[in-house]
Amino acid sequence: MKHVFVLLAAMAALNGQEKKIKTGLTWEDYAYEMPSGVSTREIVYYSDGIACYGKIFFPPGFSAKARRPGVVLGQGWAGTHYSIEKYAARFAARGMVAMVIDYRGWGLSDGFPELPRPRDLANPQCRNCRDDKRFTRETVPVTIKRTRLLPLKMVEDYRNAISYLQGEPGVDADRIGVWGSSYAGGHSLVTAALDARVKAVVVQIPGIAGKLAPAGPFQLEGKLLEDAIKRARGGQGDEYETGYSVRRMVDVETQQAAAEYRPLHYVPRIETRPVLFLVAENEELMNNENHAKAAYEMLPGPKDYIVLRGITHFEAYIGQAFEQGSEAAASWFAKYLGP
Repeated sequence: MKHVFVLLAAMAALNGQEKKIKTGLTWEDYAYEMPSGVSTREIVYYSDGIACYGKIFFPPGFSAKARRPGVVLGQGWAGTHYSIEKYAARFAARGMVAMVIDYRGWGLSDGFPELPRPRDLANPQCRNCRDDKRFTRETVPVTIKRTRLLPLKMVEDYRNAISYLQGEPGVDADRIGVWGSSYAGGHSLVTAALDARVKAVVVQIPGIAGKLAPAGPFQLEGKLLEDAIKRARGGQGDEYETGYSVRRMVDVETQQAAAEYRPLHYVPRIETRPVLFLVAENEELMNNENHAKAAYEMLPGPKDYIVLRGITHFEAYIGQAFEQGSEAAASWFAKYLGP
């Protein structure tokens, strides 16, 4: 996965002292104080028919008659909504309706249902009759798979969350933004490139499969080809463990999906919509020049590139870096989505 995130072994130096790199987030890092007047509601939205979890943060004095801007927030590689609620709370305090989400198969969202085989395969009389009814209600054996880490599926979840938020009374459907951190920085850019409803974007410490990624199709070969054949012929490939804050088993399919996923190539389609980049000065999981800076330079519209000084990747979520990053993001949305 060296084209996605490579964790460097070198230790950063700060004030002449060796500094241990923070390699994940803890429950203590997730903690935050709810701003005065901000309220929340847990909701279910649907992505390809699968029930997904969302939590909406409402600004002080919010009413269904309001016309407030909305923002959808997603977390990165093997992440869930818990670690980014604090950002949604800050955005709500600044007058926005902010919705954090869990992708399908992660956090509190349901997983992907899988059927073992075509049920009427042995019945010749049903060969031409299965399409007569679009919906049937049956009791059949189903396997639910969790922790599928497929970036384009996560982009679909972003877009379905936007649809839900647009239907929320009091939200101005014409003023929607997206925020994404780490691997979801790429998701936010791809979502904006595919979906004209996105009017402003903020990406924090983004992984974008940068300018060194080849322009042509990924060559599926070796172990990844073997696994693709295994999945197609048997329904399940191999697994491996990944993650930062929490380790989880995912399919080897993830490696193929990540290799084929190149958000940088979508960036020109964002055109003139405003994008803010927030990067860690001592980013250790990727090269900022090849990722965030490369994307920034491709955009012709309103844009800014803010370096969070003296921090590594996961330190962006805590302390002064969180304060600076969340305030910059909130100000960006307020500027381009309005009050």
